[in-house]
Amino acid sequence: MKNKNKKLFNIGKKVLLVLLSISGAILMVFLIFSDKLANPQVVFLDVGQGDSALIQAPDGKTVLIDGGPDNKVLRGLGKNMPFYRRRIDFLIISHYHDDHIAGLIEVVKRYQVGALIYSGKEPDTPLMSELLKVASQHKVALRPLDNQINLSFGLDCRLDLLDPDILNIKEDPNNSLVSRLECGGRSFLFGGDNGSAVEKILLASGWLLKADIFKASHHGSNTSNSEAFLEEISPRLIIVSVGKDNRFGHPGPLFLERAATLGIPVKRTDNNGDVKIFAK
Repeated sequence: MKNKNKKLFNIGKKVLLVLLSISGAILMVFLIFSDKLANPQVVFLDVGQGDSALIQAPDGKTVLIDGGPDNKVLRGLGKNMPFYRRRIDFLIISHYHDDHIAGLIEVVKRYQVGALIYSGKEPDTPLMSELLKVASQHKVALRPLDNQINLSFGLDCRLDLLDPDILNIKEDPNNSLVSRLECGGRSFLFGGDNGSAVEKILLASGWLLKADIFKASHHGSNTSNSEAFLEEISPRLIIVSVGKDNRFGHPGPLFLERAATLGIPVKRTDNNGDVKIFAK
């Protein structure tokens, strides 16, 4: 009798484990499917004195623009991505300064990354060279950009990327890829660290700049974000990615004055932490 009961117990245990496994698989499929139906969103991550923005598109794809100055970006990804999502489809690098790329080395090591998009000019820093090396080791597709491309995330969501080098702009280490997201009826413009010289040429180029949300160029520097540029973008909100009490004095008082004069509200990651905006 004892053996029979033990046998029944073992069978019951196996059946329970099978049922739990099936339930877990069903739950995982449900979570992934639900995630694809969730509102698309952009999160401007609080990474200190640097830049990083996470895009979660309606088709379930994930884009990370820049990675901040250190590994704080990992905390931001952990807070704002579902626990089961370990893939970033596109990493986009605006330019090669450490405060935009240092955190990406650990991102590449810890997440499955589909492609790395960056300016086609030769990387001019040891850190960028190291990032490209690590990306190659982890089988990340390298996509240098020397013109412009667009990435589609469904019928109503696309990300346009422009390398301002094609506009014959004078070489400057702050020159950055410009990214514009149009998704779910809302638009976002990411200015990298571009200065006023790039802004003037962008204004003359006819490239679509208007956006509901503008990630201020160069952390709200006075030498970027000119009044003419802000007027052309005509944003309803400006986000400044900036570190608390930083030594550069960002955001600059002249920039804040321009935004106030134009009646544009400003949110700052040093004061507000992560800034999450739904794209609908």
